Amino acid sequence: MNLPETYLNFHTHSPLASGEETIPSFGLHPWYLSDRWQEELDEIVQNRDCSARFLIGECGLDRVCTTPYDRQLSAFEAQIALSEQWQRPLVLHCVRALDDVLRLKRGTHQPWIYHGFRGKPQQLEQLLAHGFYVSFGFQHHAESLRICPAERLFLETDDRPEPIAPLYEQVAHQRKTTTAALREQLWHNVERIFQSVF
Repeated sequence: MNLPETYLNFHTHSPLASGEETIPSFGLHPWYLSDRWQEELDEIVQNRDCSARFLIGECGLDRVCTTPYDRQLSAFEAQIALSEQWQRPLVLHCVRALDDVLRLKRGTHQPWIYHGFRGKPQQLEQLLAHGFYVSFGFQHHAESLRICPAERLFLETDDRPEPIAPLYEQVAHQRKTTTAALREQLWHNVERIFQSVF
C-alpha cells in the first residue's frame, strides 16, 4: 500500500499548508443549525459524489451553545442515519453531552471520530471502550495523548490557522516516536476507517 508522504490534517477550517492533506467532510455543525436544517441537509445530500472519500460532520451536540437542544438532537440523529446509509465515518462535536452521544452511538456500525479532544484519561478510556477514534489538536491533555492507542489516533489544527507539522513534532516527542512513523500511522488509520467502503 502506497501511503501519502504528507501530513494528514484530520480536521481543519483553514487553508492547508504546503505538504498537508485532509479528508473532506460535509455536515451541519450544532452551533449553526437554523430551523430549516433539514432542507440544508437535503442540499448536502443532493450534491455529494458517493464514489468519493469523505466524512460526515462535523456534527453533534453542544449544551453550551444557543441552538435549541431538541433541534441539535434531531439534526444529529439525521446525520448519524446518513453516516450509516452512506457508510462514511462521522466527525463528532461534543460539549457536555457525552451521555447522549454514547447512547446514540450504540447500534451504529460506522467509525466515529471525536474531534478536538481535550479530556482526561478517564474520558479517553470511556470513548475507546465505545469504539471511538480520537483527534487531538494543539490544546490537549498530555497524558491522554500519550496513552491513546496509535491505531485510534488522529491530529488536527481545527480553527487554528497554522501548519500542522509542529504538532506532529510535539506529539512524536511526547509519544517517543518519529514524525515519519506518526505520519504513516495516521494514514493507516484513514485506510482503516474507510475499509468498509473502499
